[in-house]
Amino acid sequence: MLEHSIFFRYNATKMLYPVLSIREWVNDMANALSRLLRKNSLINQLMQLEGNAKWCVLCEPFWAITNALYVAYAVEYRKAIIGLDNANFGTLLGTLVTIQLSSQFISSFLGGVITDKLGRRKTCYYFDLLSGALSVLLLACARNFWWFAVSMAFSGCWQINTNAWNGLLTEDCPPQKIPYAFSGITMVQLAATFLTPISIILVRTFDIIPALRGVYCFAFLSQAFKCTLLFLKSKETQQGKKRIEETKSVPLSRMLSGYGRVFKLIFTTPATRLLLILVITIGINNIIINTFFYDFATERLGLSTSSLGYIPMIRAAVCLLFMFTAQSKINEKSHRAVLSIGLVLYAVAFACPLLFQGASWLGAVLYIFFEAIANAFVIPRKESLLFLYVDKQERSRVYAMLHVIALAITSPFGTVMGAMSDISRLYPFLFAILVSLGCGALMFFSRTESENGKATSVK
Repeated sequence: MLEHSIFFRYNATKMLYPVLSIREWVNDMANALSRLLRKNSLINQLMQLEGNAKWCVLCEPFWAITNALYVAYAVEYRKAIIGLDNANFGTLLGTLVTIQLSSQFISSFLGGVITDKLGRRKTCYYFDLLSGALSVLLLACARNFWWFAVSMAFSGCWQINTNAWNGLLTEDCPPQKIPYAFSGITMVQLAATFLTPISIILVRTFDIIPALRGVYCFAFLSQAFKCTLLFLKSKETQQGKKRIEETKSVPLSRMLSGYGRVFKLIFTTPATRLLLILVITIGINNIIINTFFYDFATERLGLSTSSLGYIPMIRAAVCLLFMFTAQSKINEKSHRAVLSIGLVLYAVAFACPLLFQGASWLGAVLYIFFEAIANAFVIPRKESLLFLYVDKQERSRVYAMLHVIALAITSPFGTVMGAMSDISRLYPFLFAILVSLGCGALMFFSRTESENGKATSVK
């Protein structure tokens, strides 16, 4: 009996040995990969993130991947569904942009008080479902212009979600790690674009309408999962708990009336005034980047519809290479220098398609190269500045009002630039060049960094 027991244990151990060896090999490989990744300073900082900041970064792929699959084809999909000729399409496309920006304007105005009332975590969940999952579901079912209009109105509510999401990410995160967290978010978004060959194959195989309907359906499922996972894994921030308690018995009308002081603060404080100009400039540039460039690429650069999917991939490759090699050094430089250089690079990017019309990929590649580097300079720094210069006590209201003012100014530009495009495809790009250079000059000659480095507060 004893011999039988010993024999059984021996054979059981012998059978388990390969399993244990595989497990040890996997652990060794994981540890080796971790040590290799930590040699890069940016990756090392990202791996040290904890709590809400960590989950905000980890959940980002569920949005970024689906966005990368459809973003390059969104304009052509609208054109195919609506069926307008090129002479009229610019104005209608600009109208959709204006609808979205107007929705963002209203959402930004209400975003601060909603975030304080519900808390960062709940606000992020509810409005992520509305502006993300539900809006792409409408796009999947779109039959005419009005489906796109309603979807744009819903997607504009992302301003409420972004207000809450930024608070969720930053408020319990050590200040020195905030730029790295935003750089990590940007890196995830860029890495996701390398999946765009999937959408290229789908468009070539099934044509743009059925292909994009399928992609939008997948986006609905992925984005719904993303916001649910973040809701389950995150915790309400300490500042969020405090604001929920402070505003529990305060009527919405009274909370909204406090925006008068916030409005005055933004225009009387040099740091927030410059931030406002920067946000307006980026908003105008994004209209070009996300909308009019894709139309210009097919009409003036001669790119085919299916080849548009390569544009985000090239942009991501340039930006990721730049982030892994130079982003950490950029994060150490002054805000003024980084933003000034980034804005000049935007102007150079917008000039490239105009100088190389009809040259097919040459103008597109040069545009993508300079625009990607400009994004790496400006976007992470802009997001971190919004929280470094604003006192945490009134952060959500100042952040919301900053975007309310910016959107009130930029909302008409969708229609205006659409009308410009109908006259000449060149005019929106020329306008964006002037705006970028003007903002870059303001940033370069500003002194708010040394004089107003401390956060501002509402008295």
